[in-house]
Amino acid sequence: TDQLILTAPVSVGRIVLGKYMALVTVLAIPTLIIGVAPLFLMQMGAFQTGISYTSLLGFFLYGCLGLAVGLFFSSLTESVVISAVLTFTVLFLGYIMSGLCSMISGFGTTKAAEYVSEFLTCFDMVGRFDALSSGYFQVESVVYYVSLTAFVLFCTVQSIQKRRYAVSGRGIRLGAYNAVY
Repeated sequence: TDQLILTAPVSVGRIVLGKYMALVTVLAIPTLIIGVAPLFLMQMGAFQTGISYTSLLGFFLYGCLGLAVGLFFSSLTESVVISAVLTFTVLFLGYIMSGLCSMISGFGTTKAAEYVSEFLTCFDMVGRFDALSSGYFQVESVVYYVSLTAFVLFCTVQSIQKRRYAVSGRGIRLGAYNAVY
């Protein structure tokens, strides 16, 4: 599929957006099905629908970010295993980042530890999810997920574009054969 992507008459941005929207659709279908459950539970008695739907929104946005990160690492390497391991590593680091920040800030009250801890909180993906899952709709969390997803998709387009120009400059290698233009 790399050869098709690199030589397609369609722009790289449209290819990446199409692949990403297909992934988001696969995530959105079960999320929408789960979104029906609070409506049934509300019929049975008192139920807090606000907390349920903000949690579901947080889950969906966090999932969209995870899909974008996976798509980015998939664009960097041809190996599925390497991209899966890199994606898992980055998402795991985003998961434990709040603990790392508190550990770094616990080392002392130096300005350097404070600056490093403050910088690393930018990569705390789960802290914003926790805010949404507790029932508080925070625009900051939604903007964080949407902007970070857009940035990662932009990096994906740039990565594929770089490979596209690298291939067009020296020909396409097909195992033992070369196709030079």
